[in-house]
Amino acid sequence: MHRWLILAPLCLLLVACGGDGASSFAGSSSSSGSSTSSSGSSTSSSSSSSSSSSSSSSSSSGGSSSSGAAFWIPYRVTPAGSGGETGLFVVPSGALTTQPAAVTSSAQMLFLADGFTTTLNSSQIVTAYTPALLLYAATDSSNNIHVYELDLALGTQPTATQIGSLSLPLQAGAAIDTVICDSNYALTDFLQPDTVFVVLHVAGPAGCGTTGDQWMVVHAGDAESTSPVSVPIATTQFTPLYAPTGSLTGLVLRDPNTQNVFLYGDDSFSQPTAAIPNGGVSAMTIIFDNKVNGKESFIGTELFLSATINSVDYLYQLPYNATTAMQVYTATGTLTTGVADDTNLYFSDVQVTTSTTQGIWQVPLAGGAATLLYTYAVPATGVPYELVGSNNSVLVLVTNSTNGSTGATTGSLATLPVGVASVAVAPLGSALNGLTSAFVLPTTPGTRSSDLVFADAVNTGPSASYMYSSLLLTPGNVIKQAALPNSYFLTDSNGAVAGAVLQLTGINPAVAGMGGGPVNALELSTLTLTPLKSSANATYTLPNGFDPLLAGLSNAIGAGQASPHSPTTGNTLGLAYDLSKSLIAPISILNSNVALF
Repeated sequence: MHRWLILAPLCLLLVACGGDGASSFAGSSSSSGSSTSSSGSSTSSSSSSSSSSSSSSSSSSGGSSSSGAAFWIPYRVTPAGSGGETGLFVVPSGALTTQPAAVTSSAQMLFLADGFTTTLNSSQIVTAYTPALLLYAATDSSNNIHVYELDLALGTQPTATQIGSLSLPLQAGAAIDTVICDSNYALTDFLQPDTVFVVLHVAGPAGCGTTGDQWMVVHAGDAESTSPVSVPIATTQFTPLYAPTGSLTGLVLRDPNTQNVFLYGDDSFSQPTAAIPNGGVSAMTIIFDNKVNGKESFIGTELFLSATINSVDYLYQLPYNATTAMQVYTATGTLTTGVADDTNLYFSDVQVTTSTTQGIWQVPLAGGAATLLYTYAVPATGVPYELVGSNNSVLVLVTNSTNGSTGATTGSLATLPVGVASVAVAPLGSALNGLTSAFVLPTTPGTRSSDLVFADAVNTGPSASYMYSSLLLTPGNVIKQAALPNSYFLTDSNGAVAGAVLQLTGINPAVAGMGGGPVNALELSTLTLTPLKSSANATYTLPNGFDPLLAGLSNAIGAGQASPHSPTTGNTLGLAYDLSKSLIAPISILNSNVALF
């Protein structure tokens, strides 16, 4: 499945910040997957891709609307039957019911990078964002692979431009990822989308992962005659560091050959410094990376890494303005992904022997010693708590347990006060029937005290009266929307900047999948639920047996697709929506599958 988001718009909001290995536009993630989130005068970046100096004035098809600056939404189209279409198609954000227009008919395409135009207020909080450009690889008529740039901010229908002279032959019948093994990207300034660059891992003569593999850098705006730059690295798994101004200050990479964690100054990947002294790092994972979003002020990257050395996990902190990481904690077990509020990072240390014990810790973002908040003896029928988010006062948690006799799963939310040790968690809301996930969003961007907790449950247990359910409440245990059967919040659909999330209601429990009811916009400030309507002004109903995959692409516009859930069959259906108009539009092409690129 190809996906475009991290909302990441701006990395929660935009994967345009790069370094997360996103495999699709906007890095969109599954609607049914679990998600965690931490929760003056404006300045704005207005540059789009190099083929256009700025977002140009609107045209009749791609014109602006009350939805904000206009852009083009890219879709990948594949044949699903006789006469079906193939290639990359676009739809204007200001006219979602417009028939998709073809950009290329290439059957072999690969997402590489995207760039968003963003606006920050004086508090460094995102207030607006729109797609600006897309980089992708595709084959030409001779089956040679090139890298292309598509300006999504043009007022007229965009055409793809080849960037760089890269030309890689693709054998007949082979997939494009047998030649471009993997890739990653970042920007030299995350406020300037035309500064995006992509690092390609190109297969050697014997294929990916063999002698002769190469790593090459291609930049947005490169002339077709510009050769890609070979760089002396052996992986694309890097993480960018950004200053509060948006400037790239470094790229963190674990070298698989030397087991060193290096910090590079720029995309030349030359003259690195050792971010973790003495090397010997057999594995490295990102525990927390405070990306630019609508929930908090961006004060520059504060990266927390788990480095495994001699089979022990160590937590290191590496801010954007440092050259050496600082060790802040030594684990007794395995470190897991953390969340943060305005002051602290929260993380777990899970030790598994004959039983499982979870330590939940906090450490100041400004540096300092770690504090143990809670020790959880995980029951044999349960799993460790997942850290959901903090509003500066309490840390929200979620866990699940399974009945050994019936196989039924029950989810539970809980909270811990921050800054002090606790002997027990405080229950949050009522238990949910089914595998439960949760995320946190503020009703007011940048104000964690306005946080709401969104919980979803998927119930596949025996004799389940419904498959999906949802619950909405505050971290202080005030119910805002009681547990609702046949309902589900979509985690990546817009969010704090848009002031709304999407909620499915009326899901048909008799048919596997999330279809059967309307797609609604839930306004965060009032909790008003508004069904999205078709162009005919009728409430849109998601088809029975289909699952949506949707991503917020700007303050008001989002897109994605709905795919059949087995045993339901049918074509994948493209979707686009405009919250400012309460509109949702199916994007369909005869005998074709349509999905966000």
